[in-house]
Amino acid sequence: MPFDKSKFIERFKTETKEHLEKLSLGLLKLEKDPKDHELLEAMMREAHTIKGSSTMMGYNRISGIAHWMEDGLENAMKGKLVLEKAHIDVLFKGLDTIEPLLEDKVTWEAKGITGSCVDDLCREIEDVFAGRTTKGSRVKGQVARVKAEEKPAKEKITQVPPHVTEESIRVDIEKLDKLVNVSGELLISKIRLTELVKTLINKTESHEESREFLGTLVKDFEKVKSNIDLLTADMQNEIMQVRMVPVSFLFNTFPRAMRDLAREKEKDIDFEIRGEDTQLDKAIIDEMKDPIMHLLRNAVDHGIEAPDERKTKNKPQTGKIILSAYQEGSQVVVEVSDDGNGINAEKVKKEAVKKNLIVSSRINEMIDEQVYQILFTPGFSTKESVSETSGRGVGLDVVRENIASLKGMVEVKSAAGKGVRFIMRVPLTLAITESLLVAAGSDIFAIPIDTVVETIRVSPDDIKTVETKDAITVRGHIIPLVRLNDIFGLPRRGIIEKKFLPVVVVQSVEKRVAILVDELMGRQEIISKAIGDLLKNMKNVAGATILGSGKVVLILDIPSIIEAAEGAIIKRSSVKAKEAPKAKKKKTILLAEDVLSTAMLEKNILESVGYSVVIARDGKKALERASQEMFDLVITDVLMPRMDGFELVSGLRKNKLYKDVPIIIVTTRESDADKRRGLTAGADAYLLKSEFTGEGLLDTIERLLG
Repeated sequence: MPFDKSKFIERFKTETKEHLEKLSLGLLKLEKDPKDHELLEAMMREAHTIKGSSTMMGYNRISGIAHWMEDGLENAMKGKLVLEKAHIDVLFKGLDTIEPLLEDKVTWEAKGITGSCVDDLCREIEDVFAGRTTKGSRVKGQVARVKAEEKPAKEKITQVPPHVTEESIRVDIEKLDKLVNVSGELLISKIRLTELVKTLINKTESHEESREFLGTLVKDFEKVKSNIDLLTADMQNEIMQVRMVPVSFLFNTFPRAMRDLAREKEKDIDFEIRGEDTQLDKAIIDEMKDPIMHLLRNAVDHGIEAPDERKTKNKPQTGKIILSAYQEGSQVVVEVSDDGNGINAEKVKKEAVKKNLIVSSRINEMIDEQVYQILFTPGFSTKESVSETSGRGVGLDVVRENIASLKGMVEVKSAAGKGVRFIMRVPLTLAITESLLVAAGSDIFAIPIDTVVETIRVSPDDIKTVETKDAITVRGHIIPLVRLNDIFGLPRRGIIEKKFLPVVVVQSVEKRVAILVDELMGRQEIISKAIGDLLKNMKNVAGATILGSGKVVLILDIPSIIEAAEGAIIKRSSVKAKEAPKAKKKKTILLAEDVLSTAMLEKNILESVGYSVVIARDGKKALERASQEMFDLVITDVLMPRMDGFELVSGLRKNKLYKDVPIIIVTTRESDADKRRGLTAGADAYLLKSEFTGEGLLDTIERLLG
């Protein structure tokens, strides 16, 4: 009976790529220490494993290349030769050819790899290790060369005895995400149970005759709560540990690329990795490859000087680039540093003035750290010509955007002529965050506790105006003050009758801002939840969560708030709080939305300016509510169970009472056909969730209600 290999193909490919990555890392080490016997033996075994598995699976071209690589490494291990540059180069050619051969014939032929090409490479490997090296490569550049975008290594290289492997399991990240969500719901249940216990305690105090019974019940509740506490903590910890992987999964992809870049630029570079065992959420690691690679390219291309130039500066001929990682509290810090040119702050200033990024009168006021931030401006560069490899400044805006999307931040430290350090701080995980809950009006917001420096209370008289912006003095330092109500366009509470106002001092990198809130509500662990496209374009928001009470809470994006405060983006004129209609009957809005988190977010926005909101979870329910009471305005989604938004709009327009009532559709359906259908059905406005802002919704409502 013939052997069916098809169901093993994908596993074979995955495992072979892992062996290739181990070989790549091992060859880089052998290039520095060609007599490392244990490493030579480990690399020979890797080549042998590839040869055996590819033979079994019928990948004969791969098997042939691996065979000659194994022979060469075995000769080096037995001391018949010492690995030199030519040996390492031809072994890398073997790796670069094997990887595309794992794909379909069309793919590797498109990369110029043919049967004769593979035969030539096998002969070249044999010739080089036999000392019969000919001028030039028999492959003539046809073998695909691994670029910086090569696929990441799956595990750190280790020297292990034959037949001894560490067992591991690949877990689908979607399954882990589901487990995280379950643990989040468990946490919410725990919080709700806590509130029930508080309610019962209050009731025992007001009902003497039931004190004994209720007291026993309370104790039972507390036992259950204690068990849930332990269960929640254990479950969250275990799930987070499964998500966490060493940064070596990412860092091990860079040494080969750095070797190639250094050769391309004809520079001597010692690339060092530190802290590769530091643990980080796999989801974050996957998103950090491009920013790190960009910074490494910059370091090679424009950071490290040419050998002759370094010699004239009395520097070692070999430049140093270090990629490191370490944990700092609940954050992981990733640094890319070099001992090259550093950043010329004066040159950056001149270029910034030339490009109208800053007025010349402010130049002398700026400290170097502020100047370095100009590098993150899109398209900014001090280079007169940009190489294919990189350009100092070009693309750094993307680096910052990528790190910011991970709720992280980037800072720069440099000394002209001595080098530069790019420091990226990202959270250990994106799932669970300890936060400080604060109130602004009737809304609650979460501030990640890692960004909180301190909480204080200030007198209204302590608030001063500095260059048209509010500021307060904290421990001898003047820092900007922003009102949380103003950031989100919420009505301000009166402060005249308040003697002291609660303020949260927050920090991002080395910058601080004071946020004036209405109330400090205490610390709490929260589960960050995605609530769809609504948050996509909301400024100053990093995510959302749902409290035990069911209330939606927005998580503040502190770096963006600080950046806005420093750039005078948050101004009274641009965030003037929308006032609820005065001396008028409160308007009532019917909101048809089946996604609870989205409905709660819209409800909070509307109620914050004085509207009364009734939620219906589908179109049919909304139509029923509209027949029972009169609403001043209707907002509806499109995709809902039982009855969609288009049908709801048509149904409402058939009711004489709703002939002239304004109707707004808020949806993800972006096609012109859907928009025409909605407006034809009778909607007065068609808003896209992908472009949603609270201010835009409120402006539309005000326009329609007159």
